[in-house]
Amino acid sequence: MTKPVIGFIGLGLMGGNMVENLQNRGFQLNVMDLNKEAVAACVARGANAVQTPKELAENSDIVMLCLTTSAVVEKVVYGDEGILEGIKEGSTLIDFGTSIPASTRKIGEELAARGAGMIDAPLGRTPAHAKDGLLNIMQPVISTHSTK
Repeated sequence: MTKPVIGFIGLGLMGGNMVENLQNRGFQLNVMDLNKEAVAACVARGANAVQTPKELAENSDIVMLCLTTSAVVEKVVYGDEGILEGIKEGSTLIDFGTSIPASTRKIGEELAARGAGMIDAPLGRTPAHAKDGLLNIMQPVISTHSTK
Protein backbone atom coordinates (compact mmCIF):
# COMPACT_ATOMS: atom_id res chain seq x y z
CA MET A 1 0.00 0.00 0.00
CA THR A 2 1.37 3.41 -0.93
CA LYS A 3 1.45 6.25 1.55
CA PRO A 4 -1.02 9.09 1.03
CA VAL A 5 0.26 12.41 -0.28
CA ILE A 6 -0.06 15.07 2.40
CA GLY A 7 -0.72 18.74 1.79
CA PHE A 8 0.37 20.99 4.66
CA ILE A 9 -0.43 24.67 5.11
CA GLY A 10 1.18 26.50 8.03
CA LEU A 11 4.93 25.98 8.38
CA GLY A 12 5.53 27.95 11.55
CA LEU A 13 7.35 26.60 14.59
CA MET A 14 4.89 23.76 15.12
CA GLY A 15 3.89 23.03 11.52
CA GLY A 16 7.40 23.23 10.11
CA ASN A 17 8.62 20.64 12.60
CA MET A 18 5.60 18.43 11.91
CA VAL A 19 6.38 18.51 8.19
CA GLU A 20 10.03 17.65 8.79
CA ASN A 21 8.94 14.71 10.93
CA LEU A 22 6.55 13.49 8.21
CA GLN A 23 9.27 13.82 5.58
CA ASN A 24 11.69 11.83 7.76
CA ARG A 25 9.08 9.06 7.76
CA GLY A 26 8.88 8.90 3.98
CA PHE A 27 5.72 10.89 3.25
CA GLN A 28 5.49 13.03 0.12
CA LEU A 29 4.30 16.53 0.95
CA ASN A 30 2.88 19.52 -0.87
CA VAL A 31 3.49 22.64 1.22
CA MET A 32 2.38 26.23 1.38
CA ASP A 33 3.12 29.15 3.70
CA LEU A 34 3.52 32.91 3.53
CA ASN A 35 7.09 32.45 4.82
CA LYS A 36 9.08 31.57 1.69
CA GLU A 37 12.12 30.51 3.74
CA ALA A 38 10.02 27.91 5.58
CA VAL A 39 8.73 26.61 2.23
CA ALA A 40 12.28 26.50 0.83
CA ALA A 41 13.48 24.43 3.81
CA CYS A 42 10.73 21.85 3.16
CA VAL A 43 11.45 21.83 -0.58
CA ALA A 44 15.16 21.24 0.13
CA ARG A 45 14.09 18.03 1.92
CA GLY A 46 11.91 16.91 -1.02
CA ALA A 47 8.53 18.63 -0.61
CA ASN A 48 6.66 20.25 -3.49
CA ALA A 49 5.79 23.94 -3.13
CA VAL A 50 2.31 24.93 -4.33
CA GLN A 51 0.91 28.38 -4.97
CA THR A 52 -2.71 28.10 -3.80
CA PRO A 53 -4.75 26.11 -1.31
CA LYS A 54 -6.80 24.82 -4.25
CA GLU A 55 -3.69 23.42 -5.94
CA LEU A 56 -2.59 21.85 -2.66
CA ALA A 57 -5.99 20.18 -2.16
CA GLU A 58 -6.16 18.94 -5.77
CA ASN A 59 -2.81 17.20 -5.38
CA SER A 60 -3.12 15.80 -1.85
CA ASP A 61 -5.00 12.91 -0.25
CA ILE A 62 -4.85 14.49 3.21
CA VAL A 63 -4.80 18.24 3.82
CA MET A 64 -3.33 19.39 7.14
CA LEU A 65 -3.69 22.89 8.54
CA CYS A 66 -1.55 24.31 11.34
CA LEU A 67 -2.85 27.88 11.37
CA THR A 68 -3.40 30.55 14.00
CA THR A 69 -7.14 31.25 14.06
CA SER A 70 -10.49 30.16 12.67
CA ALA A 71 -10.52 33.33 10.54
CA VAL A 72 -7.29 32.25 8.86
CA VAL A 73 -8.59 28.69 8.39
CA GLU A 74 -11.79 30.04 6.80
CA LYS A 75 -9.78 32.26 4.44
CA VAL A 76 -7.71 29.27 3.29
CA VAL A 77 -10.81 27.07 2.90
CA TYR A 78 -13.27 29.56 1.38
CA GLY A 79 -11.07 32.18 -0.30
CA ASP A 80 -10.36 32.51 -4.00
CA GLU A 81 -8.48 29.38 -5.07
CA GLY A 82 -9.32 27.91 -1.65
CA ILE A 83 -9.29 24.32 -0.42
CA LEU A 84 -13.02 23.91 -1.02
CA GLU A 85 -12.49 24.53 -4.74
CA GLY A 86 -9.88 21.77 -5.02
CA ILE A 87 -10.68 19.12 -2.41
CA LYS A 88 -11.06 15.64 -3.87
CA GLU A 89 -13.78 13.19 -2.96
CA GLY A 90 -12.38 10.79 -0.37
CA SER A 91 -9.85 13.29 0.96
CA THR A 92 -9.63 14.40 4.58
CA LEU A 93 -8.83 17.82 6.02
CA ILE A 94 -7.21 17.86 9.47
CA ASP A 95 -7.22 21.15 11.39
CA PHE A 96 -4.56 21.16 14.12
CA GLY A 97 -5.47 24.64 15.34
CA THR A 98 -7.58 25.59 18.31
CA SER A 99 -10.54 26.68 16.23
CA ILE A 100 -14.03 27.94 16.99
CA PRO A 101 -16.38 24.91 17.03
CA ALA A 102 -19.11 26.59 14.93
CA SER A 103 -16.56 27.42 12.22
CA THR A 104 -15.18 23.87 12.27
CA ARG A 105 -18.68 22.38 12.04
CA LYS A 106 -19.56 24.59 9.07
CA ILE A 107 -16.37 23.67 7.21
CA GLY A 108 -16.88 19.99 8.03
CA GLU A 109 -20.43 20.04 6.67
CA GLU A 110 -19.34 21.70 3.43
CA LEU A 111 -16.51 19.22 2.98
CA ALA A 112 -18.87 16.30 3.64
CA ALA A 113 -21.19 17.62 0.94
CA ARG A 114 -18.24 17.30 -1.47
CA GLY A 115 -17.42 13.78 -0.34
CA ALA A 116 -14.48 14.74 1.89
CA GLY A 117 -14.00 14.41 5.64
CA MET A 118 -12.72 16.68 8.37
CA ILE A 119 -11.02 16.05 11.68
CA ASP A 120 -10.69 18.71 14.37
CA ALA A 121 -7.43 17.77 16.12
CA PRO A 122 -5.91 20.50 18.32
CA LEU A 123 -2.31 20.00 19.40
CA GLY A 124 -0.67 19.94 22.78
CA ARG A 125 3.00 20.33 23.76
CA THR A 126 5.73 22.36 22.05
CA PRO A 127 7.55 22.78 18.73
CA ALA A 128 10.44 20.70 20.14
CA HIS A 129 7.97 17.87 20.74
CA ALA A 130 6.74 18.29 17.14
CA LYS A 131 10.28 17.86 15.84
CA ASP A 132 10.66 14.65 17.84
CA GLY A 133 7.22 13.29 16.87
CA LEU A 134 5.93 13.56 20.43
CA LEU A 135 2.97 15.92 20.10
CA ASN A 136 -0.29 15.26 21.84
CA ILE A 137 -3.10 15.37 19.32
CA MET A 138 -6.40 15.82 21.11
CA GLN A 139 -9.27 13.46 20.51
CA PRO A 140 -11.35 15.02 17.78
CA VAL A 141 -14.24 17.06 19.06
CA ILE A 142 -15.74 17.26 15.59
CA SER A 143 -15.26 14.65 12.95
CA THR A 144 -17.27 14.55 9.75
CA HIS A 145 -17.11 11.92 7.10
CA SER A 146 -18.93 11.70 3.85
CA THR A 147 -21.58 9.08 3.38
CA LYS A 148 -20.94 9.05 -0.40
